[in-house]
Amino acid sequence: MGGIGKTTLAETVFHRLSSKFEASCFLKNVREKSEQLDGIDCLQKKLLSEIFKEEGLSIGSTAIRNRLSRTKVLIVLDDVSCPMQIQHLAGDLLGFGNGSRIIITSRDRGTLRQTIKEDNIYKVKVLKPNDALQLFCSHAFKNNTTRRTDYEELAKKTVDYARGVPLALTVLGSLFFNCRSKEDWEDEFNKLKQSPSEDIQKVLRISYDRLGKYEKDIFLDIACFHKGKMVNEVKRMLDVRGFFVTAGIRILSDMSLISIYSNKLGWEVIEMHDLLQEMGRTIVQEQYFKDPSKRNRLFTNEDVYRVLKSDTETPNIEVIFIGWHKSEERPLMKRANFKLMPNLIMLRVYNSLFFDCKFTASLDLPDSLRYLYWWGYPLESLPSNFSPENLVELHMPYSKVKKIWKEDQVYYMSILILV
Repeated sequence: MGGIGKTTLAETVFHRLSSKFEASCFLKNVREKSEQLDGIDCLQKKLLSEIFKEEGLSIGSTAIRNRLSRTKVLIVLDDVSCPMQIQHLAGDLLGFGNGSRIIITSRDRGTLRQTIKEDNIYKVKVLKPNDALQLFCSHAFKNNTTRRTDYEELAKKTVDYARGVPLALTVLGSLFFNCRSKEDWEDEFNKLKQSPSEDIQKVLRISYDRLGKYEKDIFLDIACFHKGKMVNEVKRMLDVRGFFVTAGIRILSDMSLISIYSNKLGWEVIEMHDLLQEMGRTIVQEQYFKDPSKRNRLFTNEDVYRVLKSDTETPNIEVIFIGWHKSEERPLMKRANFKLMPNLIMLRVYNSLFFDCKFTASLDLPDSLRYLYWWGYPLESLPSNFSPENLVELHMPYSKVKKIWKEDQVYYMSILILV
């Protein structure tokens, strides 16, 4: 995960220990520089120049390699993105002297695992609450202790939003430093929730941009719909979408874009940092910011309501999750024409209170559906014009359904739950 403090931690260790070695070199931004023309060659030359304090040296020289083999060095390779970079800058061919140490930072555990033993890989954790508050306040208030006391509750709320990510705490601290009143602070914070900081998003997005097509889709689905759910359930739903689930979840986990932990019942659950979830949802919303009908995922009740109310064809939409609650005040839907979404694969309705439960012929479903979950389904049967030939899973707990489809229709599904 970007912004977690890998480079800062490596720099601290480097400055503390470098005096104990005969030579040292800190190579920053290896990923970015290696992508440039002759990038690896330039990095190798910089490495030799830093170690021997000489210019024009070549890694291919036998004399240089002999000198390296007799030199105790400390080397940091910062932000490595592929094993080739490690091999060219710190591989066996370079043969550094006894006692040498190499520190590597990367966003991708999979990259490290190919050349480094698992026991030698350390995952940087987010800051503890007190440390996070201290870092934020050092940027938001500088040395103004009086202002820090007056704004303590607002500061804690902002720190909670950052969830221990040092980059976010630093950026937000500098942002709120310019606020001149509590009202100004509140306004800036509310704006932040609506439109996340571009400086934070830019760093976080580097990991997302490096993903393959299927991994990007899996990441966005988890960000929009599946955070906090059991791994087996998420895998099933992603499989319905046609993704390569097992490999995708492994890659996302290796890149720290998701994490998997066991809850109190021993079930594995998928978790995602709030800032990463916010980034994923922003990516989806920015597809067509003002027109949700043109996006491929709908996950907010307001967007779903707008699209259904427009009653126009929306071929881009593939997944909808709805979770209306009694507290939300809007007119009850007397018509829900999902058939206008010919590519809708997955529909999950958590509460039917936004539908008029007395309607009898105003629901239409597209034949493209593979997954349907409808809590409290308000009709006694599925729409007569719906052909569930593509349906893989059907869940209708607490529904009014008495007959799913006509007697002469037979369909096979992986999972069917009606209670």
